[in-house]
Amino acid sequence: MKKILLTGAFVLSSLMSLTAVAAAAPTPEEEALANITRRQAVFKLLSFANGPLGAMARTAPYDAAAAKTAVERVAMLASMIPEVTAADTSGPASAGIKTRASNTIWTSKADFDKLAADLGAGAAAALEILNTKGEAGVKDAVAAIGPKCGACHDRFRMD
Repeated sequence: MKKILLTGAFVLSSLMSLTAVAAAAPTPEEEALANITRRQAVFKLLSFANGPLGAMARTAPYDAAAAKTAVERVAMLASMIPEVTAADTSGPASAGIKTRASNTIWTSKADFDKLAADLGAGAAAALEILNTKGEAGVKDAVAAIGPKCGACHDRFRMD
């Protein structure tokens, strides 16, 4: 019986040790990678959300539901930008991680966050345009969003 209890205690303590190791805090490099990955995901989704509206402004047939969904997604994602850029990833922990984000995001964070809010306001304006003008307003809706994206790219994205 004593042998069984000792074996059980050994197995239990081993499992507890493994749990403690698994719950250890991430390294600065792991944290930087996670922050960069989240940020890049939001911007990839923004590109995806803008796609249908841009296509409709050029040559694709107008789809009211798809246009409104695209603009609503842009607005939702724009509101996430300050959160996914809250962690400064300009330091040595992120060295070697491929990103086009300029370090000026974190030295001019208030300006950056304002541009994100401007994008959200542009999306709200675009939705109003689509609601009032429909297909005739697609190019105006794109014009309400596009320059907002460009303003941020010009200042805070490296090519």
